[in-house]
Amino acid sequence: MEIPPEISHALSEIGFTKYEILTYWTLLVYGPSTAKEISTKSGIPYNRVYDTISSLKLRGFVTEIDGTPKVYAAYSPRIAFFRFKKELEDIMNKLEIELKNVKKEEQRPAIWRSRSFDEALEMFRESLYSAKNEVIVVTPSEFFETIKEDLIKTLQRGVTVSLYIDKISDLSEFRGKGNFFARQFYKLNHLIGMTDGKEVVTVQNVSFRQSSPPSFKATYPEIIFSQYSLIIEIFKESSLEVEDITNPQNIRFFAMFHAADFVKRHINNGTLIAEVVGRNIKTGEIEKIHGNVVGYTLSFKEAVNNIHLETEKGVVKIGGMFAVIEDYESTDIKFVMG
Repeated sequence: MEIPPEISHALSEIGFTKYEILTYWTLLVYGPSTAKEISTKSGIPYNRVYDTISSLKLRGFVTEIDGTPKVYAAYSPRIAFFRFKKELEDIMNKLEIELKNVKKEEQRPAIWRSRSFDEALEMFRESLYSAKNEVIVVTPSEFFETIKEDLIKTLQRGVTVSLYIDKISDLSEFRGKGNFFARQFYKLNHLIGMTDGKEVVTVQNVSFRQSSPPSFKATYPEIIFSQYSLIIEIFKESSLEVEDITNPQNIRFFAMFHAADFVKRHINNGTLIAEVVGRNIKTGEIEKIHGNVVGYTLSFKEAVNNIHLETEKGVVKIGGMFAVIEDYESTDIKFVMG
């Protein structure tokens, strides 16, 4: 029997054999049938019908009706693929759980490209899900509703969300959910998500090419630095519209210009303590630094952003990604407000 080539190709792409495709299509077209009827209508050898039916039953695409002879019926594509999708999601969840247990922190950098907006959004959401300290999100306002729930879930996990948007929408749903900062910037064409300074997802010119914008996820330091520099330029021209500190004992940043800007606003409002995990610029060793915040530098003209901590070893300067002149480089900054 003739099967539309695109259907045959699509089913074979997800692992269906030739006989499975013929059997499922036959049952969809002709309805419940016996093994002999399936063989006659599909052209499958009779001695192969039963093992093919058995395979389709295991996949959840066919059911068996008791009787003599037995009759077999296909589940509709909507029901069958609903089950199939659930099984795939279960497998995906198991993979993600196991990967967390075995995945190595240090991995070779890479870039993943896409021209599907939906796929790019999944990469964006996956990146948010992996965040521990801070996510920076730059978005044109027309896409805000699409990602709003994902941002709220990120806040509820204790991750700081720093949002840049061209039009400030109703943000009442964000109140009390976590440490949230919203800044307004008037010219946005890209959708950018940067997580902990370790990876970035960029959907380019999404305002102009909404169906198939060029998109990528990257862990290359050079690409992260390029996008980080772009965000700094946006920051310079933006205005802080919302600051909601729900957890003053655990305010996290990875972006030093955000941390320094926060210090600028709050250094005189009481005790401000910082807990930092940073790389010693001289030795290259990773150290934990703890101290009172006593100053900051926020100079875009000189491209210097840091915070000053009074520690047991004296006052040290903590810089952000790619720090050179400071004592430490860090993307793991936590403030405790006293």
